[in-house]
Amino acid sequence: MLKLTFLMKRKEGMSPEEFRDYYENHHAPLAATLCPHLVHCTRTYITDWQPLARSAQLPEPGFDCITECWYDVEGTWEDRKLDLLPADVFRQLAADEENFLDRRANRLLMTSEEVSDPATLLGNRS
Repeated sequence: MLKLTFLMKRKEGMSPEEFRDYYENHHAPLAATLCPHLVHCTRTYITDWQPLARSAQLPEPGFDCITECWYDVEGTWEDRKLDLLPADVFRQLAADEENFLDRRANRLLMTSEEVSDPATLLGNRS
């Protein structure tokens, strides 16, 4: 299983609500019909934020949504990108992204995930 994480920035002049509506009702369904091997996809929208250190003066995050996609393949993005995003699929998705994303600001992250055993978390203990 290959998981990709994307940091997505909305297009200039688009409200967070318009961005979310377009992503959920147009782009996500389009991607679901076009992307081979895609088996799971989540979109986590930023509704508010704050620095963890109260005294920190930080700029706003450079993205509006964290998108995570799981593909039923083995290998890395570099090994599999042509299978996961064939040229015709890339062209269709890129054209649609122009409607709601600041494509130059988006980021693809290759990550490694560790999940805590729920039984070890205090909130799950009886």
